[in-house]
Amino acid sequence: MVNAQGWSGLLWVSVGFVIGLFVTARIAFPIFLGLPRALRLVGSGEMRPAIYRRLLFTPVLWIVHLAVILFLVRFFWPSAVAWFETNGALSGGVELGAVGILLSALSQKSRADFQADFDQSYRRFYVHRDARRRRPNRHRSSTVPA
Repeated sequence: MVNAQGWSGLLWVSVGFVIGLFVTARIAFPIFLGLPRALRLVGSGEMRPAIYRRLLFTPVLWIVHLAVILFLVRFFWPSAVAWFETNGALSGGVELGAVGILLSALSQKSRADFQADFDQSYRRFYVHRDARRRRPNRHRSSTVPA
């Protein structure tokens, strides 16, 4: 790639890598890691089925936004689309980023972090665990004299 595009190819690979990481994490992680966990928890009765709608909303929203952006760019600026399609360094970086984020799901630490984030983000959908929202100052008495 350096021979074909020069040193700017390294810039495009890194930009594509970051884009691939970001977009794939927003779309693929909730589906590949969150959905199986939600299926197991709903099946065992620990979580309400409303989690499915909430869990799939974000990836669907990202897919719709990206599709609209790609359509608008293709419609109003076809030369930019042709440039992106022929930029091998950018495409390679996006592919590397997507593969990198998908392979990170194989890491035990990454899965543990995702489970902690899942429990924190979707705790209101739990049935048997501490599903009630806690108010931090609910039982604390005031320190200001009356």
